[in-house]
This record gives sequence, C-alpha cells and structure tokens, in this order.
Amino acid sequence: MKKLTLLSVIIFSFNCWANTTNELPSDTYFAVVDVETTGLDPNYNEIIDIGLIIVNQTLDEKGRFYTKVNPTYPNRINPIAKQINGYDQKRWINEGSLSEQVTVNQLVSFLKKFNKKPIFIAFNSWFDAAFIRNLLNDYDHQFDDLFDYKVLDIPSMALACGFFPKSNDFNAKLADLLEIDPETNNPLLHTGESGVNFNLALLNSLKDKNCF
Repeated sequence: MKKLTLLSVIIFSFNCWANTTNELPSDTYFAVVDVETTGLDPNYNEIIDIGLIIVNQTLDEKGRFYTKVNPTYPNRINPIAKQINGYDQKRWINEGSLSEQVTVNQLVSFLKKFNKKPIFIAFNSWFDAAFIRNLLNDYDHQFDDLFDYKVLDIPSMALACGFFPKSNDFNAKLADLLEIDPETNNPLLHTGESGVNFNLALLNSLKDKNCF
C-alpha cells in the first residue's frame, strides 16, 4: 500500500522550507489535527474544540481524540469566529465540554498510548500547532514532548502535487479538485471533529491520486 512520506513543505518552528526526505520508518505515526478557536491570535484567543486522529503511513486509523473545550476567557470570542463555529458557552457546557486542564490531561494520556511521537498534520498547520502548543504550555507540558518536531501542512502537500485552487473559497475549491465533500459551513455542525474528518479525507484523496 502507498505510504505517507515527507515529500512536501515541512514547517519547523513555524519557518517553512521545501524538503525532500527518504521514506520514513515503518512505525511512524501521524496526528491529523483540527482545532476551533475563539479567534485568530494564539496568544489571546483559546481552543474551544479539538479533533485529532492518529494514523499510520497508509492512513489506517489507530486512535481518535475529540472534545469540546470550555475556554478560560469565553468573552474573547471573535464575532467572525462565532459565525464559523457557533460557540455559545451554555451550549458548550450542555454538550459536555471539558475544562482546559482536563482536556490537556486527557490529550496527554491519549498521545502517550503510542510508542512514538506522531508527526503533526493540519490544514494551515502553523495555526493549529500554535494553539495546541500554547494550551500545552499553559499546563506545564511541551509540544515537542508529545509530537515529532516535523509539522506537515495539508494545503502545501496539495499544492506540491499540482492541486492549486484559484478561488477565494480555497477549502471548498480544494475539496472539489480532490473530489471529496467539502467541510460543512453550518456553525452548529462545524467542529474539530468535522474538521479532522475533512483533513483525513483530503489526505486519502491525495494518496489515491499518487501524491505520496
């Protein structure tokens, strides 16, 4: 079966460069991630929703983590973010959101079940990685203790394979090019779980199109 290799743009410490590597060890894991937040600034806004799927090199699912998160500063919600993810503090509580501390504890326990640190993959990965990094730091954990130092970006992987959407609606157009369903834009259904499922569908389509 086709295996995911690092023939893409790698983001390391949030600086980008093109990088080609040899095939990875057979026991390599990847963490496909999506977060929803109260805004765009990882030093001010917070995570309110996390979806994470662990896969191997052939994109077989090995584990899944998902939760809504109750932010410390809910009043910092940006109106545009709220339009996208439908954040409402009362609804979040009613739907079983966890405190940030409990979220971190459970995420750390989940990631430590695997025998090797996974490589982080997301859509606009600098954004998701920055928020995850800050959340972990707030509760005395380090990103690099849980994830491999390499960070992969799904749009960069698609662009490197020749899929270059020429549209303002990049996400939907990329989904169209890769022949998958776009992620929902219904704020009541748009979650970290819907996002990470979309990310994994993108990766599977790229694999099927011989991009890796």
